[in-house]
Amino acid sequence: MLQRRAGVLVALLAVSLSPSTAAANGVVSHMHISDLAVGHLPAGELRALLSDPELVDIVRAGSVFPDSGYAADDDYGEIAHWEPFTQSYVEWIRASFEPPYDSPEARRHVAFLMGQASHGLADQVFDSLFMARVDQFDGDSSDLDTGAETWLLTEHDPDNQIEPYVDEVALRDVFEGSAYIDYAPTTDQLVYGSERIVQAIDALYAVATFAYEDYWVQMPWGATHYYEADEVPGSLPHIATFVSAYWQALWERLHGRDTLAAHVLGTWPEDGAVNFEVTRERIETRAMVAFGHGIAAETLTDANVRLFGPGDEVVPSSARFIYGSSHANAVLVRPDGDLAYDTEYRIEVGTGLESIDGRALEEPFSFAFRTRCAPDALDECPPLPEPWERPEDPMPPPRDAGTRPRPDAGPADAGVDAGPAHEPDAGAEDGGGGGCSAGGAGGAGGAWLALLAFARRRR
Repeated sequence: MLQRRAGVLVALLAVSLSPSTAAANGVVSHMHISDLAVGHLPAGELRALLSDPELVDIVRAGSVFPDSGYAADDDYGEIAHWEPFTQSYVEWIRASFEPPYDSPEARRHVAFLMGQASHGLADQVFDSLFMARVDQFDGDSSDLDTGAETWLLTEHDPDNQIEPYVDEVALRDVFEGSAYIDYAPTTDQLVYGSERIVQAIDALYAVATFAYEDYWVQMPWGATHYYEADEVPGSLPHIATFVSAYWQALWERLHGRDTLAAHVLGTWPEDGAVNFEVTRERIETRAMVAFGHGIAAETLTDANVRLFGPGDEVVPSSARFIYGSSHANAVLVRPDGDLAYDTEYRIEVGTGLESIDGRALEEPFSFAFRTRCAPDALDECPPLPEPWERPEDPMPPPRDAGTRPRPDAGPADAGVDAGPAHEPDAGAEDGGGGGCSAGGAGGAGGAWLALLAFARRRR
C-alpha cells in the first residue's frame, strides 16, 4: 500500500510538468463507457467473454491503453487511438489464434482489443456530439475531460481502479508487424505506460471530490448533461451504445464474416429525426455517421458523401473527420450555408467510400431528417427542446441530495440508439490528434487536478 501511495505522489509530481490542451474523455470515463457497453451487447459469445470476471479488468486496461502512451510520453499513445492500430491488432489475433478464440490467451487479447477500440471510438463520438456543445453552452471545453472525471467519480463512484496490465511482447509485435503503422515502442515503454496510467487513475480517485464543485460551476451545462442516457447525444451512456455496436462489428471482423455496409454503427441525427438546426454557425448543423471500420481519408470526398435537399437537389456541404487521422470511424457532414426551415434533407454515403483494408460499400447508405420550423410557425410543428440558459450563479445540487441514479445499461438485445429527435452537436472545427488529456481548474480543487495533466493532444 505504501509503495502504491508513493507511486501516486510520483505521478502527481511528474505529470504536473506535462503541458495539456483540450481533449476528449478521461481515463475513468473510458473504463466506465466500456462497462456500460457490455450491457448493450446481445446474449451470446461476445457478451459472455466481456462479462467474464477474469477479463473485466483487462477490458478496462485496454480502455485506457491509448492514453498510457501519453502518460509514458511515447508516440504509441496517439497511434493506438486509431483504426490502423485496431486493424493491426485484429490481424495479429487472427494470425495467432483460431476462432472461436476460446483459449485463455486468445480471450485476454480479444478483451484488450475491445477496450482499446472502445477508447478510440468513444473519443470520436464524444468530441463530435458533446464537447463542441459544451463550447457552445458553457463557453469553453478545455477542461471538460477532467471535469467529467470529477463529476463521474463524485456522483456515480464507478469501481474502476485497476492494476497495471499489458502484454508488452505481443503488443510490440502488433506494432512491428503492422502493414499500416511505421512505428514500434519498446516493451519497456509499454510497461512504463501501463504503470503510469494506473498511477494517474489512483490520483484521480484521490482528488476528484476536491475539484468537483469548481468544474461544475465552470461548465454547468456539461455537468448536468454528461450522463443523460436518452436526451443528449455524446453523453457517456449514449456513447456506450455506439461502442457496443462497434464491438459486434469487430467480433465479426475477427471471424472474417464482416461487411462494410452491414456495420454502419449509427448516425446523428437518427433517420427520421426532426428539429434539426438550420443556422450554419450553430454546432447542431453538423451531422455524424459512425462506421465499424476505419474509413480511408482519401475516399472521403464530396462525391462520396453528399447532402440532398428537396427534389434530391445536391446541397453544398463538406465531409471530414473530426481530427487528422488517415483512417477514422466518425464522419462529420456540414452544410456550406444555412438550411431551410421545415424541410427534409438526406445524407447519402456512396459506394466510393473505402475501409482501411480497401473494401468499398456494397451499396449506398442514407438517412434523412427534417429541420426545425421557423419561429413564426412553431404552433404547427413538433415542439423544440427547452433552450439552455446559463444560471446566473451556477451551483451543483446539494451533496446530501444523493447521487444521480445510473441509467439502465440497456436490454440484452439493445442496438444502436442515436437518441430521440433532439438537436445534435458535433465536433470542434479544428483539431489534430485523437488523444485525451486532463486540464486544470480554478480554486483549491482545480490546483490539485492541474497536477493530473498527464497527456496532451497532438495538434
